[in-house]
Amino acid sequence: MDVKQRTIGSSGMKASVIGLRAWAAGKSGWSETQEKEFIDVVGRAVELGVNFYDTAPTYSFGESERVLGKALKPVRDKVIVATKLGLVWNEQRELRIDLSRKSIFQEVEDSLRRLDTDYIDLYQVHWPDPKGGTPVEETFTALNDLVASGKIRHIGVSNFSVHQLVAAQTYAPIVSLQSPFNLFQRQVEYAELPYSEQRQVGFIPSSPLAQGQLTESFKANRSFINTEDHPPSNLKRDRYDDNGQKVELLSGIAWSIGKPISQLAINWLLHHKAIPTVLTGAKTIAQMEDNAAAAEWQLSEDDVKQVSRLFEPDSSYVI
Repeated sequence: MDVKQRTIGSSGMKASVIGLRAWAAGKSGWSETQEKEFIDVVGRAVELGVNFYDTAPTYSFGESERVLGKALKPVRDKVIVATKLGLVWNEQRELRIDLSRKSIFQEVEDSLRRLDTDYIDLYQVHWPDPKGGTPVEETFTALNDLVASGKIRHIGVSNFSVHQLVAAQTYAPIVSLQSPFNLFQRQVEYAELPYSEQRQVGFIPSSPLAQGQLTESFKANRSFINTEDHPPSNLKRDRYDDNGQKVELLSGIAWSIGKPISQLAINWLLHHKAIPTVLTGAKTIAQMEDNAAAAEWQLSEDDVKQVSRLFEPDSSYVI
């Protein structure tokens, strides 16, 4: 197997259409995953042709970057390493947004050290500043300077609206936008996704399997478990049963084409032209292999339409 590649926006970087989100490397929410296990997953991903790896300092407060850097060290020049900036923490591990020039310059040095690398291929602003504490110009001018210095190669953003993305593009070339996108969470189809396609910004979906709801495991063991204080709408109790019924219907489509639900959900995302890579998570080699296999086939146009109708988005979204 050799996973297909697509170019990330205007960057010229060719990413495997299946990427690996290194949340599991930090153990946050994945406490049963040991360091060696994740390193083995990365090794298998590399063998399968996966070359896009995404992490963030806040994934277990630096541990994810450290473990991912260790796992990718032997193949560093053959892969794309993406990490993030803007969320910092104090000694009590309380998070806050800081997009100031001073903080960015400190963060990049910390990430380079943890990743054990000389450069970051894609450096993404993790969250916009809702209070506007730092001028947009200061943030993205600082990132331009990091590109000029060679410490980062390209600039991306995460969880930005179109309005916030346009503001950032005034000061820097933004090559990617990362946001949640899956069959349950489709609001980006109203603005962010079409804008990305029109302006050659690579749209990178996170949470492609909706926190496990778009898997055979959810279908088999469906029960409401909420561990988040402010869960996305698809994880709220009043939506859970309805979501389960949709997954049951989706399983019928998956059965008819002989593919797992998870692969169908990932493949549906790859139907969108603006998407260069889908960020999948994996705790085991088997999960990584299953995710990568989603790129080996293609849904028919009729199946794409049928799945889309089954998971119609909420049209109350306001641009």
